[in-house]
Amino acid sequence: MENHLAVLSRIAFLSALVLTGCFSQSRSAASAASRTDAASPKSTTDVENWSSTVSKPVTDPVMNMTAYTVHIPAGWKFTGMLERIPGCHGTLVPADGLAFTALAPDGVTAIEKLPGTSWGWSTDSTSGLNPKCGSVKINTAAEYLLDIAIPNLRPDARNIAVVPFTPEMKEGLARSNQQAQAQAPQGMKAMIDAARVRLQYTLKGRPVEEILWATIRCSEIDMPAYQMLHRAAVQRHTCSSPGIAIRRAPQGRLDPLIGKPLPPPEIESQWDQEIQQKMRQQFASWQKQNDDIFRAIQNHFKEVNDNMIEQGKNFQAQQKSSFDNAMARDRATQGAIDHAAQMQVRDSLNRQDFIDPNTGRKIETSNQFTHNWISSDGQSVVLNSDPTLDPNGLIDPVRQSWTELIPVN
Repeated sequence: MENHLAVLSRIAFLSALVLTGCFSQSRSAASAASRTDAASPKSTTDVENWSSTVSKPVTDPVMNMTAYTVHIPAGWKFTGMLERIPGCHGTLVPADGLAFTALAPDGVTAIEKLPGTSWGWSTDSTSGLNPKCGSVKINTAAEYLLDIAIPNLRPDARNIAVVPFTPEMKEGLARSNQQAQAQAPQGMKAMIDAARVRLQYTLKGRPVEEILWATIRCSEIDMPAYQMLHRAAVQRHTCSSPGIAIRRAPQGRLDPLIGKPLPPPEIESQWDQEIQQKMRQQFASWQKQNDDIFRAIQNHFKEVNDNMIEQGKNFQAQQKSSFDNAMARDRATQGAIDHAAQMQVRDSLNRQDFIDPNTGRKIETSNQFTHNWISSDGQSVVLNSDPTLDPNGLIDPVRQSWTELIPVN
């Protein structure tokens, strides 16, 4: 965004250079499309033939500093201001807010500059500048003048005609476009366009002619889809104009006024530096706010994702525990069945398992006797049903000792 603002400032400067040359056209080129055959008589004093100029300051009331110096013909009345127009179609940068009128002594002839404006549109039918603003799809300077400016400024205008550019103007505009695109951030398409329109209307009962000049700068950015926010890919267009320059004269006297050049308005460097510093600070604040929002969104989705993963792990653990318990119950059931079957088989064969308590060894003997004793060498077994009989000291007392076996149920 900081690069974007810097590019707009540079483009505004380029636009001013193009604007300076717009009134240097030849008389024949300017009047070819829109003049009437009968011109009004000349005034006793040709106001367009001034011999000197004076400098007029234009103050920025917000910064309380001189923002511009405007050069006008000596003896002309002057009023100027720097407007910061808010809203959906306001000035994009403070420098575009310059507005002034220089009025000749005849009360008709004038040189004016109107403040800039901005607009935008997107492929999703929203404004490229602000989603709360309406979409305005205008991407040429001629459209801006013919469809927006003139219907509002001069609703009674007649003989409206777009004045073609001279070859020199076309070359200058092409160079401005090349420079603007070279300075644009990566991924942004930058474009500058300019147009001039000549017309006639009646001012205070007097027929007048007027030429309006506008320069616009537009940028085009492709925004990728953002699935996490359910946002589709969109192409955003942002346009602005640094303002409209106007020259007006009594009918038949516009060409001499057009042919008389004036130095362009000069931006004051100290004011410009202060504005750039404020824009950088505003950008840093905006960037921090957006970074905080982005981090909050990331943290939210990370928390949601972590919860989903944790829930998945818990579900898998529950599934595993349920499976393990089911398998354990199945094994226990099957073991009980196997044990009962084995006991039944042994019982049918008159056999039973016993455990040697000294070694833990399992020994199978007859189940017809309730007491079984094993010799110390583990090779002989004494079987009997007399609970009082102890073979120790009775059977082979010299070589063997005897241990009673424990029956296994």
